[in-house]
Amino acid sequence: MASGTPARMNCQKFLEYIRAFDKRDYKVQHSFYSNNVQLILPDPAIPPLKGKDAIMAHYAPIHAAADEMVVPIVVMCDGKRVWFHMHAYFQYKQDVDKAVHDFQVKKGDILKIDNAAVYEIDENGLMERIECRLFGMDLLGQVDVKKYIKESESLADPEIRLFNY
Repeated sequence: MASGTPARMNCQKFLEYIRAFDKRDYKVQHSFYSNNVQLILPDPAIPPLKGKDAIMAHYAPIHAAADEMVVPIVVMCDGKRVWFHMHAYFQYKQDVDKAVHDFQVKKGDILKIDNAAVYEIDENGLMERIECRLFGMDLLGQVDVKKYIKESESLADPEIRLFNY
């Protein structure tokens, strides 16, 4: 890369980030963030999360209570931005009175969140701003999550499928 040329984010590199997110490999996941990353979630009760530590503090209790699986539906990259449509499934490992988006869940419940995010990429190829938009959410109850992931993946092009159930 020529000196002074900004680093870019391509779709395959972005999917590495999603794989790390799904594996809870926080070291790899956070290596994609700039030091001043900002995450804006589609919940007005949650203020913008500023910095890697704030993002970790937000997700730590969620991932302690539930396994989250992010299923890519569409990924579009222009180098400076990534547009990502996803279905996120939360499979709860315990009863939770106030789960994601304030749902009350029982151990084994599955919650599906349909949303999109725009990732703004800085000159070093790192994520500096992530803004999520909610399309819908559904408490599926006690169901086979693999069946729903397979259904979600059927909406995606084969090259971005991560689970392939």
